[in-house]
Amino acid sequence: MAGDPSQILKKIGLKVTKNREQVLSILQGSPRPLNHQEIMEKLPKEESWDRVTIYRALSDLEEKNMLNSLHSTDRVTYFELKSDGNHTVSKAHGHLICNNCGKIECIDDPWNGIPSTKQLKGFSTESVEIVFRGKCRNCQ
Repeated sequence: MAGDPSQILKKIGLKVTKNREQVLSILQGSPRPLNHQEIMEKLPKEESWDRVTIYRALSDLEEKNMLNSLHSTDRVTYFELKSDGNHTVSKAHGHLICNNCGKIECIDDPWNGIPSTKQLKGFSTESVEIVFRGKCRNCQ
């Protein structure tokens, strides 16, 4: 997703801080969900970053409905960008979560059995989650 993090933060009503800008920028550039530790490792090394402040930035973005959060079997939360402040940016997709190592992978066509809009008539959908849990290739 392209978009200036500071403009996106302003648009969704969050104060622009370097922590929020960096977290948003990292998630914009990631092809897969990242956990807090992975985000910390991608932050510029020339600055010092407070772990709690980065957690708060993630929480703030999640409260503004900008992020999807996924929980692996090892109780680690992974985050992926869901919106750019205007509309959904991540196309509908599912996730594979390994019950052994906790690895999470995105899958583009998770299931052909997703209900049609006709079947959902009269239902106001706020989110859809398709998660397959099992063992990844490395853990089998």
